[in-house]
Amino acid sequence: MNSTLDIVFQRATFTPAVLARLQRHYPALTWTVRNEKATTFDTTALDLDAFERLSSDLAFFDRNPSLPLESLCSHLSTYQPRNASQEEMVQYAHRLVDLDDDARGAGLYMWGEAGIGKSHISIGISKLFMKKGLEPIFMVADTYTFDTRIDLSHGQVWILDDMNSGYGIASRLFKQVVLNIHDRGGRLFVTSNKPYDQLMRELFVGDSEANRIRYEDRTKGMFKILEVTGDSFRQDTAWYR
Repeated sequence: MNSTLDIVFQRATFTPAVLARLQRHYPALTWTVRNEKATTFDTTALDLDAFERLSSDLAFFDRNPSLPLESLCSHLSTYQPRNASQEEMVQYAHRLVDLDDDARGAGLYMWGEAGIGKSHISIGISKLFMKKGLEPIFMVADTYTFDTRIDLSHGQVWILDDMNSGYGIASRLFKQVVLNIHDRGGRLFVTSNKPYDQLMRELFVGDSEANRIRYEDRTKGMFKILEVTGDSFRQDTAWYR
C-alpha cells in the first residue's frame, strides 16, 4: 500500500473545515499542504480498508466540490441501519451496484423523512460504482437549472439526490434521465421525501392521464421503490446533545 496520496484539486481546495472532517473519520491521517491546490496525505498509519475509503472520498470530493461536509466521508459500509427498512435499503443498494446486465435499465427510488441517511446512502452508492470503474453522475435535484448541460448516452450511472418536487425544473432532468436509462440501459438511484406515486402526479400536472400512466408503468418496471423510516440521525448527533 502506498504511504502517501498526492491529491491535486482543480476546482476546490482543502479548507481547514475539510481537513478537520477528514481527520475526524481518519484520526491517524496526517498531511502536508504544498500549495493552494496540492496536498500530500501520509497514510502510513491507515489499514487497507481505511486507505481505500479515503481514496474514494477524495476522488468523489474532487468531482463534487460543493459536497456538504457532513457527507464527505459517507460510505455504505459506514451507514448504521437502525431498523428493517434501513437494512433493506442497504441490501438493495448493493444489489443495484452488483447487477451484471448492461442491457437492462435498473434503479432504486428511496423515499422517507429528512435525516434518515438518504444522502449518505446516495453518496455511498456513488463511491461503490466508482470502485467498479464507472463514473456516476451525482446531482442534487435543486442544483439543476436550464443552463445545466446534460449529456445522455448508453449505460450511464446517475445519482439524483433530494428529488423532492415534481413541479420545478428538476422534473425535466428526472424525466430525461429516467427514460434514457429505461430505453438505453444504465443505473439510477434517486432519493426523495415523497412517495413515488405522489411525485408522478406532480410531474404530470397539466399533461394527459394516459401519458402519466404510460410513463409510470415503464418506470415502475425499472425502479425498486423503497420507503425508509426512522428518526433523524442529524438530530440524534447534534452538537448540543
